[in-house]
Amino acid sequence: MDKTIALQGNNQELTLLLQQQGYTVIDMYQAHLQKEFVDAYLYTTYHPAALTYHSVADSEDSMLDFEDQSTLYPATLMLNITNLTPKQILLTLERQLQVH
Repeated sequence: MDKTIALQGNNQELTLLLQQQGYTVIDMYQAHLQKEFVDAYLYTTYHPAALTYHSVADSEDSMLDFEDQSTLYPATLMLNITNLTPKQILLTLERQLQVH
């Protein structure tokens, strides 16, 4: 599968489920700081800074940039997983990655 998922927060049940399906799971904030390539960001609440995270973020990028971030990195999926169970998240993620 070779898909890397950046996850906001510490959700061991979800992490284990994703790993069992062949995904590599890393911490969202570490992925951003280390400029890791990721296929999807899973975040749990509306967080304005989360919208600036993307797979090859530059440290000088900010919310004040005038470019549309969604067009710069179209291959990176941003998925709000608030109030979803791990199984719902997995199904949604797989469906969105196929479309994306």
